[in-house]
Amino acid sequence: MTTMPGLPSLVLRGSSATARFGDGFDYVQWEQDGRVIRIPLEAIEGVRDLDRSFEVMLTTTEADRPAAVYAVHHASAAAVATFCAALRARLPERPAEESRVDGQDLITEVSEGHLRKPSRRLLVGVVIAVCAVIDVTVGVLREPVWVVALPFFQLFACTGAFMALTLGRGLYDGRRLSRHGITVMAELDHYTDRTKVYRYADQDGGLHFFRESTGGQQLELSYDPRNPSRASARQSLYGQVMMALVTVVGLGMACGGLGFTGYQLFLALRG
Repeated sequence: MTTMPGLPSLVLRGSSATARFGDGFDYVQWEQDGRVIRIPLEAIEGVRDLDRSFEVMLTTTEADRPAAVYAVHHASAAAVATFCAALRARLPERPAEESRVDGQDLITEVSEGHLRKPSRRLLVGVVIAVCAVIDVTVGVLREPVWVVALPFFQLFACTGAFMALTLGRGLYDGRRLSRHGITVMAELDHYTDRTKVYRYADQDGGLHFFRESTGGQQLELSYDPRNPSRASARQSLYGQVMMALVTVVGLGMACGGLGFTGYQLFLALRG
């Protein structure tokens, strides 16, 4: 079994990934989806500070080829700035004539002996706990079968709520920003391991980034002039109709599942 060294002193936690780095380490430790990898400093071409997001760009064998990017999103802005500054100060200098290597080939994966990031957030845990209490209460006061049956209705409701919130917000932003926002053509900046990243400048010259899985070298989007980092890509009429339909279906699923659960709890408490 491999002996793991102590954890780095700097920890950057985001919504889906965690990065660790500190003195005495010649790599960045990356934890995401239960996977832990080490990115050596010589594999890093540069780092990018995007307010509450942090990106590590790997080296490539060809300068004009898009680099692989590992990102931490929705982290503390202060933590991002500190982490980025510390890592930049340790990156090795590369002479122009030095032969380039593919950073992906230098990455190693840690298979055991590491700490994993919890996969569920506190809110999800609270929801599950509340649902479990309701299921047990109904099963004890009415029929034990409800302990098994009710979770299916609650999962149905949670799925619908997620659909409604995700698609509903996207539809709202798309319609509102297209009418009241500022529309620009964003340029493809780079690729990450999951999506494309486009860059655009606001009316004050500030640089912002927008993530979208589809699109070419350019992407038409509209941003909020009061909050330029909030933007929405142009949506077709067909896309808007489908998003609206899925939102309505999601609302129906959420209301139906929650309503049925509440009704069964009411019957159980009434006796």
